[in-house]
Amino acid sequence: MRARSIGDPDGPYAQFAAVNCAAIPCDLIASELFGHEKGAFTGATQRRLGRFELAEEGTLFLDEVGDLPAETQITLLRVLQEREFERVGGNQKIRANVRVIAASNRDLEAAIAAGTFRSDLFYRLNVFPIEIPPLRGRREDILLLVEYFNQSFRQKKRERASGG
Repeated sequence: MRARSIGDPDGPYAQFAAVNCAAIPCDLIASELFGHEKGAFTGATQRRLGRFELAEEGTLFLDEVGDLPAETQITLLRVLQEREFERVGGNQKIRANVRVIAASNRDLEAAIAAGTFRSDLFYRLNVFPIEIPPLRGRREDILLLVEYFNQSFRQKKRERASGG
């Protein structure tokens, strides 16, 4: 919710894509982020755009970025540095004009010390850190969240009832 509000839904970064890095199997995360070409791997029956392309000229939210496998961390670092990538199984460079917001519930500095997270990627992602304490320490936000989700569910129910 905070990432979407930072993403400025009415401004120049209106496109918004999000991916929960912890919820996607290690062998599929690169395809999810960067897309893939038809035939790139078993089951790739058609070309698929990745989240970087879907968020073009917008914001890409990488939730649980600390769970990215090492090889994907390297590729992500390259995209952030060079602002271009290739789809899995492709050889064409694709420009990436995307603002990246990353979040993690892990202590990434401890992960760097343990050798499970790249320090150079952390440096690229940690440009403007925003630390949000756990909800248990922000009880006053609970009512705001309840109202937000209540309103969201009511809107979806109205849309379904009207056929939209």
